[in-house]
Amino acid sequence: MPYQKRIPPVKVDLSIERFNCLVEILTRYETTDNEQIKELATKLKDKLLRYSIPRTTEEQEEFVDVRFYPNEASDIIYILLANVDDIQIETNYYEVLLKVREKQKVINQNND
Repeated sequence: MPYQKRIPPVKVDLSIERFNCLVEILTRYETTDNEQIKELATKLKDKLLRYSIPRTTEEQEEFVDVRFYPNEASDIIYILLANVDDIQIETNYYEVLLKVREKQKVINQNND
């Protein structure tokens, strides 16, 4: 059986600045007391530095092609959200979500 190349389906093109920022955030979480986050950050940082692909556009703009499997994308989102503690939440979006879901449920029942 020939070797099959499996490319992660989630693609993100990052500027060099954003790539550096992402790796810096992961580096900072490598020193946290939370073992789960520490392990995730180390694993993701290693993957980013090993498998990310530097690219150049036709206009000579440089960027980094980063690929993730869905579980890795979920881990990155989790870590990034853990990094934003200073946001003032003015609306309870969970309540909005419940109302939207209830409306959608009624619409779906009427269509059946």
